[in-house]
Amino acid sequence: LGIIALGAGLLIIAGEFDLSIGSMIGFAGACMAMILRWGFAVVIPYLSFDGGVHIEFFTLFYISDVSPIGAILITMCFTLFFGWLQGYIVVRSGLPSFIVTLGGLFFLRGLTEVSLRSFNHRPDQVKGATTVTEIPDIKNIIHLPGHGEIEREAAKALPETDLMAIVNALPADKVASITDRLQYTYQRIADAKTEIMASKGVRPLERALENAINSGNDSMVATIQDKIANFKVTPVVPKSVTDIDVARAYIDSVITARPVANFFGGDILEPVFDWLYYPIDWNTNNFGNQFAPGLYSCVMIWVLLSLLCYIVLSRTQAGNWIYSTGGNLNAAKANGVPTDKVKISLFMFSAFCATIFATCQVFEVNTADAAKGNLKELEAIAAAVIGGIVMTGGFGTILGIIVGAFIFGIAKEAFFYIPGIDGSFYRVFLGLVIIASALLNENIRKRIMGTI
Repeated sequence: LGIIALGAGLLIIAGEFDLSIGSMIGFAGACMAMILRWGFAVVIPYLSFDGGVHIEFFTLFYISDVSPIGAILITMCFTLFFGWLQGYIVVRSGLPSFIVTLGGLFFLRGLTEVSLRSFNHRPDQVKGATTVTEIPDIKNIIHLPGHGEIEREAAKALPETDLMAIVNALPADKVASITDRLQYTYQRIADAKTEIMASKGVRPLERALENAINSGNDSMVATIQDKIANFKVTPVVPKSVTDIDVARAYIDSVITARPVANFFGGDILEPVFDWLYYPIDWNTNNFGNQFAPGLYSCVMIWVLLSLLCYIVLSRTQAGNWIYSTGGNLNAAKANGVPTDKVKISLFMFSAFCATIFATCQVFEVNTADAAKGNLKELEAIAAAVIGGIVMTGGFGTILGIIVGAFIFGIAKEAFFYIPGIDGSFYRVFLGLVIIASALLNENIRKRIMGTI
């Protein structure tokens, strides 16, 4: 959400809206997934009179195997062009951006569904599916000697003879290091199972103790308390480390052969999170396994984009142009500010942010759906407003957008964990927060303008 909130927030500061962000996410994700699944072709339609009048296609060129960076760049060309087109229509026609991007919302959503149904139309179906599946787990493709490029899970499922060959080819110190790590993990899992068994075993005694206390039976209370104090279970014996386990653990540690896909859909700071698990023993879940493998790379992309936007908005002339365009359009034009270029650039930046968001989704889950991004445009605008962006334009900061995204995200998740409250109640809460934020922002703007 933070990524698309940056694009929406900067555009609002410049006095415009982009309601096509959600549909742009769905379109970009579908476009990227189709290119990765079926390749990319440039075709020219023409009328054919062979067997009746109908449209056929002439293929200029076709690339069956497109790399992740190629799929991203091709998709980016489409989305940036559409962002440019929306901005151009707004500045040239004078139509409100609300209307133009609302049309873009429906156009992109419909185009996405039509495209996916066309590519997914199987002979046994009345109409095609609106999802793209069976995309390889690109971020987890590794290069394994003797097997070439192979998906990580497929490598771990190789015959035992192949896995033994992998272990035998490893240096002794590497095998020892992996073995120590596995022994630690298996011991933690065994300890966790022992604790769970003990908890389940003592639970009936705790209920009996509560009943004895309620009934006032002091002798029974003392007896049960003694049983609880001396309650023990047989410790679970940890699993022994085998050569096959070492081979699969080594495969998990092999660096991906597709760093671009891993950058967008994988994790970062994995060595730090591994260290926090072994030997620090902090990054552990209730079952003894590592709780988090790393920090989602999308967070790092958000941080980098936020830093870039902060520099542009507060340290460059372009930032002054954005504020002046949203604050007083006529005065900005009179002072030589290229307001048309500013607005078109920000529409393109909004499309760029939506594409980055979609890229992270596609490479994370290896699927795409025409419904992806539904209502995300409203969430992005809401995060910007909560962060202090004034809807009339000319006021707002990148820090405010970041804070707004945090508040929105925390509220969205927190309400699902509050006992006795429907998780969907977060929409009610956020609706009130948005209205209150908008009123407060406008009041602050009027006070500032009144002191100038």
